[in-house]
Amino acid sequence: MRFSILVPAYNEEQSISSCLNSLSSLTYGNKEILVVDDASADCTSQIVESFLNRGVVLVRREKNGGRASALNSGLQRATGDVIITTDADTVVPDDWLQRFKPHFEQHGVVAVGGAYQACNRDKPLANATSVLDRILNGILKKSLVPNKLSGVNSAIRRDVLLDLGGFNENSWWSEDSELGWKLSRRGKVVYDPSNMVSTQYPDTWSGIWKRKFYWGYAMGLKFREQMSFKVKLWIRPLTFIALFVSLLAFLVTIPYGIRVCFVPGLIFILLLSLLTLVYVPLGVIVMARSGDSAGTSLKTLLVLAVLPLIREFAYVYGMWLGYYRGKVGLTKPSWKEKINPRGTEGTEKKMFM
Repeated sequence: MRFSILVPAYNEEQSISSCLNSLSSLTYGNKEILVVDDASADCTSQIVESFLNRGVVLVRREKNGGRASALNSGLQRATGDVIITTDADTVVPDDWLQRFKPHFEQHGVVAVGGAYQACNRDKPLANATSVLDRILNGILKKSLVPNKLSGVNSAIRRDVLLDLGGFNENSWWSEDSELGWKLSRRGKVVYDPSNMVSTQYPDTWSGIWKRKFYWGYAMGLKFREQMSFKVKLWIRPLTFIALFVSLLAFLVTIPYGIRVCFVPGLIFILLLSLLTLVYVPLGVIVMARSGDSAGTSLKTLLVLAVLPLIREFAYVYGMWLGYYRGKVGLTKPSWKEKINPRGTEGTEKKMFM
């Protein structure tokens, strides 16, 4: 079985070396590594060229088109039976490909998604976000997440991917989710929580906000085109909406006494706990398994107590704006928000001025 690894890259001079060092050290032999430079303005291409003698192939794009466009450029050059996607700021284990292979030897499997964690776990906010993702993806087995694939760690049968038309270039922020839903109608999509990669996480509140906001905005656009009735897509936003409705009901009924305001107040406390405090003990379990230091763990747990609330608010707010005010093509942020060392900003635009 031959694997084609696609790495889209845009202004990744600070992280691409670590990624390619890990990819070129993979112990599986029958593979190819294709790095697609999406018209970077920094030294990304020059760094990739230094890895050409280690089995890396550089695919250049003259115009920046976004992550999906870059992946499609790589797909055109790929020769493997299975297409694997990851990001230029991601580091993979030596046996990464061996972990994918057994799944594709099973009948009916068309795609496999793996897990991911922060490589910058020394930052409390990045570590807390990573822990939250590992809770949702690992402990809760993606029961609250509607898709088993992620752009940093996914493998897809090439023939099925080509039959679906490749990666959707109009789905600028959630092409992995959309592809996962399409693939699930073609065959079995597997999630393997033991197949873990390390990737760069945002370590600022603004970075966390934008990440979830854009995802919610993209989902709002999709819902306006065709309202989805997948239960998993609605669990988290409806829970968050119910939280604010119960809070409003509690505040309105306070003048009428404890008997009236008790029920909405109790519902609010229960939902608030569901979105905040419930993740703290689960976070302790995750961090104990990964061996986080005591100092980092304490700071991480404090952040983890409020992080889910912030992320869900960003997601629901983005979904609302995307559904009621957004237009396809009205805003198209870059899939990588970067400020390169030369001081020039990346191509991401502000959605609403």
